[in-house]
Amino acid sequence: MANILLELKNLTKVYKEGSQENKVLNGVDLIIPQGSFNVFIGPSGSGKSTLLNLIAMLDTVTEGQILFEGQDIVKLSERKKAKLRLNKMGFIFQFDGLLPEFSVIENVNMPALIGGKNAKGRAFELLKNLGMDNLAFKMPPSLSGGEKQRVAIARALINEPLLLLADEPTGNLDTTRKEQIFKDFAELAQKGITVLMVTHDVKAADYADYCYTIEDGSLKFKNK
Repeated sequence: MANILLELKNLTKVYKEGSQENKVLNGVDLIIPQGSFNVFIGPSGSGKSTLLNLIAMLDTVTEGQILFEGQDIVKLSERKKAKLRLNKMGFIFQFDGLLPEFSVIENVNMPALIGGKNAKGRAFELLKNLGMDNLAFKMPPSLSGGEKQRVAIARALINEPLLLLADEPTGNLDTTRKEQIFKDFAELAQKGITVLMVTHDVKAADYADYCYTIEDGSLKFKNK
């Protein structure tokens, strides 16, 4: 059996607005093996983005535990959370977030520079692995939507994360480009990187190792 990278225990998130309480996640339990591609499918407002934000330590947990490599990261200080995010997690969002005034390779290298390293050689290798090396010195505004998103994947991988978190990364892409991103994620999982992706797109399940649905704050395993 593969090693467990991530475990959620009774994960609960409640947002309070005045006297009103909105329970977005309702006691989620989940085990994520290392090197697996996991897809979470659900409608808007179902709690799937909240789930990623809690795992990424970008939001606070109301109740429960998030065990990352056996450590409860909920209890970490903000400084330690930031260090863990930088060194062991990568992030991809619906909008690529590339900086238009920097070249493709400079964008990919940016998280490494933030961490005190210059990793342009690795940045070029990542672009090459994604079939993007010919665009390394282009500027982001000249790229297509699919090309920008693949650059964003390379950027998320620059610090060699154990966990890749993707929040609706194909929402603005056509069918062909969506499927290419799904294939990229499946290949990354085969190389040992654990991928968690939330999406509306049921087609993603065809490429995933595990697929879950989220509705009304509850998580259910979905047979593919």
